[in-house]
Amino acid sequence: MASTSIQSFYSEDIDSTYSEDIDSTKDLPQKQKQVLKACLDLFAAKGFEATTTADIAERAGVSQGTVYKRFKTKEQLLQAVVQPLFSQTVPRAAQEFSEDLKRFKYDSLAEFLKPTLKNRLTFASENKQILKILFMQAVNDPQLLSELVVPVKAVLTTTIPKVIDQLKERHLLVDWETSRILEYVLSIGAGFGAQIILLDRKVDLDRDIDQAVEFLVKGLSPDNK
Repeated sequence: MASTSIQSFYSEDIDSTYSEDIDSTKDLPQKQKQVLKACLDLFAAKGFEATTTADIAERAGVSQGTVYKRFKTKEQLLQAVVQPLFSQTVPRAAQEFSEDLKRFKYDSLAEFLKPTLKNRLTFASENKQILKILFMQAVNDPQLLSELVVPVKAVLTTTIPKVIDQLKERHLLVDWETSRILEYVLSIGAGFGAQIILLDRKVDLDRDIDQAVEFLVKGLSPDNK
């Protein structure tokens, strides 16, 4: 039986993992590492426009001159902040998520969907300001968008379809094309994610996920084919 409490990287907050990634960067002076970590905290809490140089310096424990010693403008700082997220943090997150999904054999669609949706949407809710920054930067920068899409695409086109195929083989899921089933499942998750991150809507995760899973299970039951 699958675990109903999947523990994965995504259950952690982005900030702590980002901090680990920044600390592992060898060619960045310690004070500049402090600046980038402070920027992420402040951009997430206050927003990019509302964050001042004084705010960053105070949070990082450095002088205001140090803030712009390596990065000459606030926009350059933003680029420096998000680059490790795209190149290191997101790919590592996707890999951890994929490995978690592979550990379990699910006995029903609900057993797969409930913990997975709750974990992902809780993650989105707790990190929505950072995720909003990522989304806005990716939309405006094709290179960053590519770095974001590649690791996520691997999970969506390989790992999750394998779970769906396993359920179909055991006659626990309607015998439709896997890609079609995946579209229905992803549309639910993406819809909730967009409301949380982009529309800043507060959701009752337990209630909404229970209803969404009930809807999908009824629609994708092998009895309904």
